[in-house]
Amino acid sequence: MVHFTQSVHLHASPQAVYDFVTNAAQWHSWHPATHAVRDVPDRPLALGETVVEEIRAGFRRFDATWQVIEQVPPWRWSIATHTSRGHSTVSYELQAEEGGTRFRRTCEFASNGPWRLLDGSIAKWLLARQAARALENLRARWAPES
Repeated sequence: MVHFTQSVHLHASPQAVYDFVTNAAQWHSWHPATHAVRDVPDRPLALGETVVEEIRAGFRRFDATWQVIEQVPPWRWSIATHTSRGHSTVSYELQAEEGGTRFRRTCEFASNGPWRLLDGSIAKWLLARQAARALENLRARWAPES
């Protein structure tokens, strides 16, 4: 599996960040890969719950059913999916730090078939770039007022 971790400092409490990022109904507002979600409540997802996400990652478009596999509010949360295109786990770690929260996002993935040859290079670069935009969107959401 290929993985990458990115982090950002957010000017909000761990609980506020956790409540927002684990609410799949909000993903489209900050993560560029999320085109839409279906079958999801407007609240943080709990252990065992699922969500169907319409994903647009690079030139690939597909649906993924994610299941919450770890939940330790407001510190850790993980989801996993298995599709015909591959499998992935996304984990969030939150840590209180002066002036807010350190938010870490780790993505692990493995493609099926010939796409697997691109996992360590092009796919990782595209996904990491999209995730970096997502973290910048979160930073802008909680940017301190000037």
